Amino acid sequence: MSALNDWPAPSAWLYGFVDTSVPGYRRVSTPGVKQVSSGYYSFPAFVSQLNSQLATGDSATTDSLGRVTLSAVGGITWTDRLGWLIGMDVKPGDSAGSATSRTSDRPPPAGIPLMAASWSRIDRAVETTIAVDRHQRGHGYLFGDNELVRFRLLMHVQSLRSFREGWCLSGQVIVSTKSPSDFSSDAEWSTSNTDGYIQGYVVGVERGKWVDDTQTLWQTELVVART
Repeated sequence: MSALNDWPAPSAWLYGFVDTSVPGYRRVSTPGVKQVSSGYYSFPAFVSQLNSQLATGDSATTDSLGRVTLSAVGGITWTDRLGWLIGMDVKPGDSAGSATSRTSDRPPPAGIPLMAASWSRIDRAVETTIAVDRHQRGHGYLFGDNELVRFRLLMHVQSLRSFREGWCLSGQVIVSTKSPSDFSSDAEWSTSNTDGYIQGYVVGVERGKWVDDTQTLWQTELVVART
């Protein structure tokens, strides 16, 4: 079993979006209160915007596992739930004390590393309802003209914890093969760019299962309406 903030190298990523025009997930004190510019950002863009708003000498960076490191010469105090969103087990009002940097304790709930991801189109003529996980309490009905796809996601148990937090179980998401630090070089999937990302809105998540006896790897399926 890997350490708390360490997991196998991912091959894909599930990203949520952050709306910083409303309060809750946009501020940190380093030591002056810093606020991410108002906007609607995918998780990689959110970290980039946070980095751009910090004072000279401070930074917000990601590594190959998707962990976020926030460094601040004057120390760090969490003024809202931004720390939680980037994978740190902190609450509003918590302080890093004398520490001038903090790295994600777990995969960020809005930027989940995946061991594998594959997808297929849903045939509406054959499949009209999607049975989803019990906590969703119902079915996702297929309607409208959007193309629907089913992602088969394989994730490490530490990613599963963040996945179950729910940030990427509703609203708009992106599935990409690019890490947060490399995402700016990605482009949307097309027949001529078959390694590109797919973006859409979550319709539902289907029941998952462990795929190994040690309960380290979890497989589930996410239904997304492409935008």
